[in-house]
Amino acid sequence: MLRSLLRAVGWLLSVLVRVAFVVLVVAFAASVALGGLPADTGVDEALGDFDLPPVGDIGALGAVDNKSAGAVGDIGARNDTGGADVPTIRASETGELDGTEIEYLVHRYVNEERAERGKSNLSFDTDLRPVARYHSADMANRSYFSHVGPDGETLADRYRRFDYQCRVKTDTFRYATGGENILYTYYDAPVAMGNHTVEYDSPEELARGIVDGWMNSTSHRENLLKPYWEREAIGVHIEQVDGRTRVYATQNFC
Repeated sequence: MLRSLLRAVGWLLSVLVRVAFVVLVVAFAASVALGGLPADTGVDEALGDFDLPPVGDIGALGAVDNKSAGAVGDIGARNDTGGADVPTIRASETGELDGTEIEYLVHRYVNEERAERGKSNLSFDTDLRPVARYHSADMANRSYFSHVGPDGETLADRYRRFDYQCRVKTDTFRYATGGENILYTYYDAPVAMGNHTVEYDSPEELARGIVDGWMNSTSHRENLLKPYWEREAIGVHIEQVDGRTRVYATQNFC
């Protein structure tokens, strides 16, 4: 009697193990078919947990929109195919500052930081640059500092808005669909950097300061140095605020 009961229990356990194995195989196959495990956006989501403010008078994260939602660049210009409206963002400049020059200087210093740590150089992606320029201009024009716009627009929304496709393999079953670092600072005016103050007097110093701001924040530095990124774009927007030159910088990855 006991022997028959043990055989019955053993048979039941073997059936349960086989069923569980089949379920796991089916679940794994479904996951692969849908593109693997959840995508790593690479975005620094922890806006409230900066190790240090990136640069400047940052602190009003998610500030109230107290400006009119004016146009950013040439928003509304239609694309060549006559499809949906796609913003076109010109390079900004003020006085002696040329936004395009600063973008390429920042890119150069980013690659220097990566090279010093044995990471591959990133190419500058001019197809991705409109996304970065758009977000810098949007933050300036609508008075906020965040990866998410006042209307809820996210990094993924911005990539889609410009029809930019990104899919970078990070490991066997994971991929990244984009990444972003943001910062604002001032040119030719004192800027608080931790327990000291700096003042940028040349485009080179400004670009170096932007990269230093990201490198001095753990989450931004990790994003900037991720080994799987292949290309980046820097988008700079320059504006005059109360007699000072404020500079917004957005760094997008793929």
